[in-house]
Amino acid sequence: MKIALVSSHGGHLTEVFELKDAFKGHETFYISYRCVNTENLERAYLLPNMGAGIINFLSGTLSILKILLKERPKVIFSTGAEIAIPASFIGKLFGAKIIYLECSAQVVNPSITGKIVYHIADLFLVQWKSLLKKYGSKAQYHGGLI
Repeated sequence: MKIALVSSHGGHLTEVFELKDAFKGHETFYISYRCVNTENLERAYLLPNMGAGIINFLSGTLSILKILLKERPKVIFSTGAEIAIPASFIGKLFGAKIIYLECSAQVVNPSITGKIVYHIADLFLVQWKSLLKKYGSKAQYHGGLI
């Protein structure tokens, strides 16, 4: 099964790395931002930071569309942030299953990305029990990464 691992750089990407064993035996590729932390990733599509303005967001969304048309993953897994929004919606249009893991920094309040992706996610995971009542019945808690 082909899986797209989508996240911004920094802490979100670190959480994806923490879960790398969960993806063993599957074909994976990354969609992230171009920076020092990502320059050595294998099978990675690196974009300019989409959070740096509307032009970058629109350009990044078009790039994600092209990537997903080419790769056709069966699953899109993301920990956020804004890069997850267009990847999840476009992936859903192409029939991909969406798995979203709310980042561990979100202890009390949902993230903006989480609130948006929640509605289309096939599996929506939180890392703190306190977020279950903030999201609703679709959210699941199975423990955290930290």
